[in-house]
Amino acid sequence: MANILKERELAEKQWMRYQSAITRGHANYQEQAKLCENFYLGGGRQWSDEDKEALDEMGRPYLEENIIFSTVNTVLGYQTQSRMDIAFRPREIDDQDVSDVLTKLSMFLTDQNKYPWKESQVFADGLIQQRGFFEIKMNFNENVYGDIDIQVLDPLDVIPDPDAKSYDPDDWADVMVTSWMSFDDIKETYGLGKWRQLQSQLEKEPDFGSDGLEQPRNKFSDQENMSFYYLDDSDEPHARLISRQYWKLQNREFFFSPATGDLYPVPDTMKPREKKAYAKSKSFEIIKKITKRVRWTVSTGNVVLHDAWSPYKHFTIVPYFPYFRRGVTVGLVDNLIKTQEMLNKVYSQILHVVNTTANSGWLVEENSIVNMDVEDLESVGAQTGLVLEYKAGRTPPQKIEANQVPTGLKDLVTSGVDLIRLISGVSESFQGGKSNEVSGLAIQSRVHQSAIQLAAAIDSLFRTRNMIAERVLELIQSFYTQERTFVITGPNSDGKDEQQRLTINQESEDGSALINDVTVGKYDVVIADVPTQITFQNAQFAQAIEMRKFGVAIPDDEMVRMSTLSRKNEIAKKLEKEPSPEQQQMANQQAELQIEALKKQNEELESKAKENNADTLKKVAEIAQLVATTPKLAPIMDALLATINNELETDEKEDSEDQEDQMELNQNSVVKGQQSQLGMI
Repeated sequence: MANILKERELAEKQWMRYQSAITRGHANYQEQAKLCENFYLGGGRQWSDEDKEALDEMGRPYLEENIIFSTVNTVLGYQTQSRMDIAFRPREIDDQDVSDVLTKLSMFLTDQNKYPWKESQVFADGLIQQRGFFEIKMNFNENVYGDIDIQVLDPLDVIPDPDAKSYDPDDWADVMVTSWMSFDDIKETYGLGKWRQLQSQLEKEPDFGSDGLEQPRNKFSDQENMSFYYLDDSDEPHARLISRQYWKLQNREFFFSPATGDLYPVPDTMKPREKKAYAKSKSFEIIKKITKRVRWTVSTGNVVLHDAWSPYKHFTIVPYFPYFRRGVTVGLVDNLIKTQEMLNKVYSQILHVVNTTANSGWLVEENSIVNMDVEDLESVGAQTGLVLEYKAGRTPPQKIEANQVPTGLKDLVTSGVDLIRLISGVSESFQGGKSNEVSGLAIQSRVHQSAIQLAAAIDSLFRTRNMIAERVLELIQSFYTQERTFVITGPNSDGKDEQQRLTINQESEDGSALINDVTVGKYDVVIADVPTQITFQNAQFAQAIEMRKFGVAIPDDEMVRMSTLSRKNEIAKKLEKEPSPEQQQMANQQAELQIEALKKQNEELESKAKENNADTLKKVAEIAQLVATTPKLAPIMDALLATINNELETDEKEDSEDQEDQMELNQNSVVKGQQSQLGMI
């Protein structure tokens, strides 16, 4: 009886904490998040029901020109072009091999969880509804030893600590997740005893936990559930579960390493004899220390379904906030709502003006129409193919010219579209529209500059990725303690993808150590942003081509491997082989032709040099004749000739050195050309 009362008190305390978090901000967040989602989805959701009814009564249209949809999708497309690449760097030199194993294993586990698609969903939640959440924990349903499980949570279901102002959940006091679970699932997950306790409490107090503050969740059904208990269409009972993780102090046992000073928590399931044996084998000491630890409580109504210490060192929740300012979260849609509303009203007003001026009226002289009355003209005067017959000598009927759409409305449309692009940072060129740039390089540069305006959202994504990698490493070292073998697909030495077996925690032949022991060691997380495979390969191949144009000697087989050819590995292997005698003879012939061409070029240079010498001798003869006629100029001419001779000797020496360098360069180019030709053959 005492335990039941204690559990009831704990459940009611948890419910009060839930109600407090709802009223202190989460209800307002839910309302704003649903509004942002409606403006993103469009399809009639951007107008309230009250506004629609009022406009229908006045016979006025209401349009939705949803520019937010394409704007957000552009950013989502930008995110899908990059994927997370996890790597671990050892803090200790001897752990390099194990860090490589951890890198491969972490990438295998994230791929197994279809992480890229889940990250895109969380990224979309953050842009649209301000917040996105992962949940990463162990799943023991398919494997007794457990597998890492990464899930995406509805941001409306996750309630962070209302008093927290940090991005990192480790700085939160608690985090709650609310969800609905059928009674059969409760029986399977938490046992028959908890199911019976819940059944009995429902008979006594079926409305316990009713709130009415929350926003409806997205689902296939349109039925709303606002209490902690409801029946679905098949009379299957469901209960609202509140899962709360929070920090609590505990006097906990640790293994202490005197050599390094590190502390390792003693597992709760380890028996005293096992503790002593393990400590002795590792030269550890067992100490006690008061420390913070995660407590995990799950309740529904006034029934506690689970209350125990969490097996994890951190909360299982990992958040993504695109724009975060000390506890205040903002998405991409929030600041676009008012501008989108203005555009909707302006477009609706333009359509209203066009509709009201389509039949602008007629100017008719009295009794001038023959084939109809004025009342008939009033009703059919706007029809296509209308024929009016008027009396001879009378003034013909004249159509009243309709008023044009005010230019102010057109200006508002232009300015509204520009404002959405300016506020969101998604320019027309970033969306792939027209721009002043002509070359592809200039367009790429422009797109890169536009992406800089999204740097905060992308940087927050990197922060979340780093948390995910740290949680993956923690779970591997804490739960992957048995000898396990994984089949990983990766490139071999020939560049082909093949299945490789990766075994961890394997006992050595002498039994003295474990091979690939992933449970020990300290590692730093390295997160890289890798483009998608096709885009990355094309970019690498294009860069290699440009480098070869500038003379960088990238081997032909490497060029083929960087391409996207279907048989590139087979072609690259053929290029690696030595050339045949026929190929060698052909390359030698081409080299000889190049040498002959260089000889002819050198002969032409020598001929030009001789012509220059003849011109010089002619000028010297003219100077000698001038000195003979005027002897007084002889000393001056001698001095000038001495200076000219010195300069000529210097020039001849430099020309000789240049010719030698040119010959050496030509010979080298011939050799390189011959090698290149052999490679091409």
